[in-house]
Amino acid sequence: MFQKILVPMDGSDHAWAALEQAIAIAQEENGAIHALFIIDARLLEAPYYVGTDPTELYPDISPLLTAQAMEAEKQLHVRGNEILERVKAHCQEAGVVCKTELGEDIVSSLILKRAQDADLIVMGERGEGAKWAGPLLGSTFEAVVRHAPAPVLATRDQPRSLKRLLVAFDGSERSWDALEIGEHLISEQQRELLLLTVDDGHVGREEAFQQAVDKLAERGMEVPHRLVEGGHPAQKIVETAEQEEIDLIIMGAYGHSRFLKIFFGSTVDDVLHSAPCPILICR
Repeated sequence: MFQKILVPMDGSDHAWAALEQAIAIAQEENGAIHALFIIDARLLEAPYYVGTDPTELYPDISPLLTAQAMEAEKQLHVRGNEILERVKAHCQEAGVVCKTELGEDIVSSLILKRAQDADLIVMGERGEGAKWAGPLLGSTFEAVVRHAPAPVLATRDQPRSLKRLLVAFDGSERSWDALEIGEHLISEQQRELLLLTVDDGHVGREEAFQQAVDKLAERGMEVPHRLVEGGHPAQKIVETAEQEEIDLIIMGAYGHSRFLKIFFGSTVDDVLHSAPCPILICR
């Protein structure tokens, strides 16, 4: 299922943790990694850097600024190549096939372009600017989750062995996708799966939960399942993950709420902020 794994790299601790997690998945799935370092085109398209001789278009621009911009681009290329060489060496040491690419574009845009050929995207919730971000998720991460054509695995600071999985199920189309991925992961390896539904009063939630339980039973999967009544879904998901020592939460990017089509999604967002483990987000 996860033979082609895309890992955006920016040199941050979050990105290196994502790579470690991607390598572990590639080893289990016999997959390959595509490591991508992107130089943000917005840094290169400032008014003082528009061509080989910007002063022709911007005569008042200092030649010093032009030289600084050109030097900055050079240094970004050097940094990107150094990071990708480290990635390649690390993958080779782990016995994982790895392709590297250095590109110039809007970061989220190029990730989404390359994701068209990926089965899984593995990335940290934040990049190099994490220390300035406060409680907010990284803007690149949000943009990728909103539009990704493949599941996105949001990693934590340290890679984990994915032995105990939790599928957060609400009966939506994306949660059925999450359940399918959970089924695959436990069928391929010796893993445990817990199916969790939080009944927050949405019509049909209990019926959908029973359908999921029946589907698993028909496939011969004796999966523990739990229907929790009341409470905020995100809080219950996080509490259950902590109590059950879950290694991976699998959930849909959007549930039934119409507001999730406009905002990032309160349940997903809250779980991402509070979960004690990586989260696989299905779109």
